[in-house]
Amino acid sequence: MTIEGKPQQNKWDLIIGVFLILMGAYRLYNFYIKGLEYSTVRIVLTYGLVGFGCYNLYKYFKAGQA
Repeated sequence: MTIEGKPQQNKWDLIIGVFLILMGAYRLYNFYIKGLEYSTVRIVLTYGLVGFGCYNLYKYFKAGQA
């Protein structure tokens, strides 16, 4: 929190969010488009990575609006 009571934007939220979304999108592309075989656990974890990346981006942009 800053002095004005606004939360600060954390650059790591932006970097990690973009990285996780890109990595997850690449793995999902390989699975759905190229037809590579992944176990169900890996697919679920990949969706979790994309979801966590979206959450980090939300956190970053929400702090900028406050």
